Amino acid sequence: MAMISFIMMAYNVEKYIADAIVELQKENEVKWELIIVDDFSTDSTFEVAKRFADGDERIKLVKNTSKGKVTGTNYGYSLTSGDIIKCIDSDDVLLQDFFREYENMKKYDAHCHSAFIADHKLNTRAIYNINPLLISKGFEFVLSNLVSFPKWSWSFSRKIAEKIFPMPETLPFEDVWIALTVKKYSKNVYVIDKPIYLYRQHDNQTFGGIINYSKEKVIFRAKRLLALMDVLENEPRVFKGFEKNIFDSARVYNRLMSKERLSVWDVLISELRAMAKFKIILIKKFPMLAKYATILKWKLDALLSKN
Repeated sequence: MAMISFIMMAYNVEKYIADAIVELQKENEVKWELIIVDDFSTDSTFEVAKRFADGDERIKLVKNTSKGKVTGTNYGYSLTSGDIIKCIDSDDVLLQDFFREYENMKKYDAHCHSAFIADHKLNTRAIYNINPLLISKGFEFVLSNLVSFPKWSWSFSRKIAEKIFPMPETLPFEDVWIALTVKKYSKNVYVIDKPIYLYRQHDNQTFGGIINYSKEKVIFRAKRLLALMDVLENEPRVFKGFEKNIFDSARVYNRLMSKERLSVWDVLISELRAMAKFKIILIKKFPMLAKYATILKWKLDALLSKN
């Protein structure tokens, strides 16, 4: 069916979910549907979402079949009908400019965009620009380096969605799986060269926010990535044709990142490339500096994407 299907996982976002829904409801030219999957919220998230669903036939609200974002996103996809699929985080806001790209998007297998990084009140703090390497490099490079965008930066045709879903239930998180599958199976990707999304930073985020380099979150993310590689190795949809040693460098990198205590010497004697060593030392020893270095990199990415 000619429309956009949005999948929105929701867990304890009673403060934020209305912002996400209200912005979508402003669109009345492009046909769309919103599938909200409540992931066993313990606050009033379900009740807030239900008020919207009861008053707008474009919105469908369901409870997850079992706890977890991967399970819920798979379930949400099974309920979609659109020709283009997009995941939206329930604490973020997709801006109206997205819909102005619909006619262009129909010509491509997948699409991606940058975002405004905002505080909990949606005040803009920085601009996240997509890593051009995922678009320009081949699949082997992207796989070996686990290059990805957040899942909210993607939308894709149903043809690509059928490759992505159902996602492996053992995935520790969804972003890299979606990025790898899009990269492997898309003949063309439409890059929307402007931020059309508000990515909200707040204290309750699982991964701590995109520029949070606190010790606890860095270790948490590294352990998740190590677990992810174990899953990917057993998934022929993305791994067929590759040997397990393709992840050797990524494993060394994330094992170092996952250490509670890490000396500079441990990093320097590793077999990683100089840039990877520098990145580990920067993030583990100088987290505030790493934050500003990341923001600077996004600005450089924006310049590279236009050249």
